[in-house]
Amino acid sequence: GDTVKVGQLIGEAGGFVSAPVYASISGTVASVDNFMKFAGNYVKSITIASDGRNEPLETLTPPDVHDLESFLHAVNDSGVVGQGGAGFPSAVKLVVKDLDQIEAIIINGAECEPYVTSDTRTMLDRTDEVWEGILMLQEYYRAKRIIIAIEENKPECIQRFRALCENTQGIEVAALPHMYPQGGEKMQVKAVTGREVKPGGIPSGVGCNVVSTRTAYAIYQACYEGKPVIERIVTVAGSALKAPVNALTRVGTPFEYLAEQCGGFVKTPRKIVLGGPMMGICATSFEAPTIKGTAGVLFFTEEEDRHVEHPTCIRCGKCITVCPMNLEPVFMYMYYNKGDFEMMQKYHITDCFECGSCAFNCPARMPLTHAFKTAKLMFQAKAAKEKAAAEAKAAKEAQK
Repeated sequence: GDTVKVGQLIGEAGGFVSAPVYASISGTVASVDNFMKFAGNYVKSITIASDGRNEPLETLTPPDVHDLESFLHAVNDSGVVGQGGAGFPSAVKLVVKDLDQIEAIIINGAECEPYVTSDTRTMLDRTDEVWEGILMLQEYYRAKRIIIAIEENKPECIQRFRALCENTQGIEVAALPHMYPQGGEKMQVKAVTGREVKPGGIPSGVGCNVVSTRTAYAIYQACYEGKPVIERIVTVAGSALKAPVNALTRVGTPFEYLAEQCGGFVKTPRKIVLGGPMMGICATSFEAPTIKGTAGVLFFTEEEDRHVEHPTCIRCGKCITVCPMNLEPVFMYMYYNKGDFEMMQKYHITDCFECGSCAFNCPARMPLTHAFKTAKLMFQAKAAKEKAAAEAKAAKEAQK
């Protein structure tokens, strides 16, 4: 029943690794209840009935940003999360114990997923704002190098940022070969610096931090405009769609509305994919909404469906030869099917970043990537169960 305005805080962060949520439209709160997310799971959600006026909150003002601490507060309070897809809270990622440990900040402009061009459009349409976000990172992190990594198939983006770098020391553009999966964090670090992030490690372990171009733009909005994350450019495409576009989309927009704005469908979609076709997740409902990390919404027909019944591994080894992390998917999948946690861990199944290269190149069409996603959830569930058992045991001992 409450009336809310654009940019109004409607959900506080629930912990350190969390980010606040803001109203992306003005209107009336219709419900605060469980709502089906794109993957089919239910999460506590706030549904707003739009009043069509898009009234902004009058108290939105730029914060006082003058040092690293105030910078991190501004990023955190605006609900900025990694917008390359992972959705990890940016303020948490940007916290470092020692500034001297970060030698290079990589601005990830290597948008290598097929179909998805939302970051490319951000670099072209919001060049100056992205640049200002990059300059803030340079100022507050005192990084020796900032490398803007852009693939060679985006020449206009390279040209624009190289022109900006000409009069700025410490910032450079790295034109990378056009290849997949170069957009992955660990792949970026290796391609740009030659350093390899060890299994279980993170980029800061080798002196790097990786920030997407869209996140740099969100940092600009948070610090210069006081604007929280309420919208992003989303690639709306796929063979089922009548008119594919890159659309400036409010967070929480239902997929069916996006399709309507593109003129509807030329064929009935068989799958809705969030993100790109390689790393994306299949959505289960047209009513599910976009979230902060939604870079693309793709509608595919049955003609793209490569699923086969009862796939059988033929031990060809192609999955091993294409894995960018040098893992052994054939054995990871075998131990996943056996539910052998010890062996899954031995084969570093949690180091898979789900690029989909193994599944795409598998002649037997084995559901490898899907299995590894599920395996990680199994590890999380196992850890939660063990933690609950340990807490119950401790409580029982305390009673004695």
